[in-house]
Amino acid sequence: MNLRERLRLLKAAGAARAGEERAASRPAPAVQPQPSGPLRPAAWPLPPTSGLQPPPSDARPASLCEGLEGHLVATEAGFTFRLERRYPLDFLRGPLPLGWPLGLPAGVWPLVGRVSPAFDPRRAVFIDTETTGLAGGTGTYAFLVGLGFYQGDEFVVRQYFLRDFPEEDAMLSAIAADLAPHTCLVSFNGKSFDLPLLETRFRLARRRPPLSGAPHLDLLHPARRLWRARLEGCSLQELERAILGVVREGDVPGYRIPALYFDYLHSGDASSLVAVVEHNRLDILSLAALAGWMGQMVADPLGPTPDGELLCGDDLYHLGRLFEARGRLAEALTCYEGAHERGIRTVTETALLRRLSFAYKRARAHPQAIAIWEQMVAEGGLSLFPYIELAKYHEHVTRRYDLAESLTVRALAVVERRRSLGGARAVREYQEVQHRLQRLRRKQGSQSS
Repeated sequence: MNLRERLRLLKAAGAARAGEERAASRPAPAVQPQPSGPLRPAAWPLPPTSGLQPPPSDARPASLCEGLEGHLVATEAGFTFRLERRYPLDFLRGPLPLGWPLGLPAGVWPLVGRVSPAFDPRRAVFIDTETTGLAGGTGTYAFLVGLGFYQGDEFVVRQYFLRDFPEEDAMLSAIAADLAPHTCLVSFNGKSFDLPLLETRFRLARRRPPLSGAPHLDLLHPARRLWRARLEGCSLQELERAILGVVREGDVPGYRIPALYFDYLHSGDASSLVAVVEHNRLDILSLAALAGWMGQMVADPLGPTPDGELLCGDDLYHLGRLFEARGRLAEALTCYEGAHERGIRTVTETALLRRLSFAYKRARAHPQAIAIWEQMVAEGGLSLFPYIELAKYHEHVTRRYDLAESLTVRALAVVERRRSLGGARAVREYQEVQHRLQRLRRKQGSQSS
């Protein structure tokens, strides 16, 4: 859409909305003067509407079409359109009640997503946006912003819809008011897309971006660590199907959403956006459920998941890798041992034994690591590392240079077999093993002298 067409749509949409506002039973509050300069100062007062308060008295029912009934909410910048749904904490999204994250230990969240220990789901806002494009930048608008948060014994989903572009300032004002009581964020790819986009819109409106720098749990990154190897994809909808057991009926594909919004701006018919609003609402609910599922995995890896099943070996293996990346070696060992017992499909047995034995080695549990290496050497195969690790152990710990040399010679034979099969790393491995063998023979010579 070129600039001329955008201006034409803005003019037409503004004229249509002007008639609606003039017919309203109560006039809009006067717009407060805006400060000069590129950014709104930190001390600039927020609107009185709070995310933890009931709808203000000057919010009145409004409808875009059948299925999109909400309220016009007054802000210091004008009116904005808001939809709201409330759910009890025992409402199920898949097998999980929405309140599940509230019962988990506080220590699980830094392990799930590298957030600070100050992260608290009770004060978190779950956020998801629908936009006019996927490229980002100053030309991309967030026309639908969904916020989910815990309020008393309910989970509240509020959605702000941009009826036309001139209303963006009012929408941002209401969003800032709702975000004010919260201290942290939960999203899905929000660190890369949703949050930078919203911060751009706030700055362009000369407003201070709310929750900038707050603890942010982006579930996409731990989801990739845990499930990328065994799932076809790691989109939120794919995780709903594979992890939560939820299948959406009649969901609108994400790539179609910008075109549907521009169709609405052109025609004024919002009926095609009912599915978009529903898509956004379900995303918010899934964020809460998925956070609860991941938190439960971290809290009790070997125990039952919220659906009553045990984690499969593949999930335990990748959960162990997540623990290891977070520096939690004991929990990683627990997961690797469980994966070995339950069996895995996404990686080979050799890969699992390698990671398990190295974790034992780092934990200074040498007998367990040696038992794995000796078993792998006895079974033969083309794995080089058990020979090398046993040779290192006898060279540096037992000082049995003869055993270390014998194992290195056997390792050299394994490398020769790997070279015959055309292994890409075989040449470098051969040089490394030869270097090790020569060093051991020099040590043996020195010891004999």
